[in-house]
Amino acid sequence: MRLVPLALAALLALAAPASAQNVRNLASINGWTAYIAETNGQYLCGMGTQANNQGRFFWIKVERLQGNLHGFIQLGDRSWNVRREARGRVVVAIDRQTADLNYTGTSQPDMIEASYQGAFNNFIRFVEAFALGLRMQITFPGETVDPWIADLRGTRAVTEAFLSCARRI
Repeated sequence: MRLVPLALAALLALAAPASAQNVRNLASINGWTAYIAETNGQYLCGMGTQANNQGRFFWIKVERLQGNLHGFIQLGDRSWNVRREARGRVVVAIDRQTADLNYTGTSQPDMIEASYQGAFNNFIRFVEAFALGLRMQITFPGETVDPWIADLRGTRAVTEAFLSCARRI
């Protein structure tokens, strides 16, 4: 379907805050959610899943930093205690496509962030794979963390809500 690749171009109009004050869910399917967040008149669209019964969460977001779009993922586990200055690798495999990213710790000890800064076209391909994928596996090379497996059924509809949000802001 052409809708997803064409709609991804809408991301070029995004501006986003560093943190959200007001959040409104736009779509929820099979545990995945698209949302809009607003802080001081600035808007952010995102999608992902809240902590599941294993305490894990995964978010895809976009923001504008120094005039450039910045795509990133945030993931975490409520049992983690990650140092803010921590660095490492995370590999996200969606069906047969793989993204090998560097992560950093954040101000929240149960979360890490992996950036697509400077590689926005790669971020767009990642979002397309997410929308069309059936299964996602996340691994942490060099760490003692078991692989995460996620069912991506429903992510196409959630991604379309995410992109519709991006066209409006």
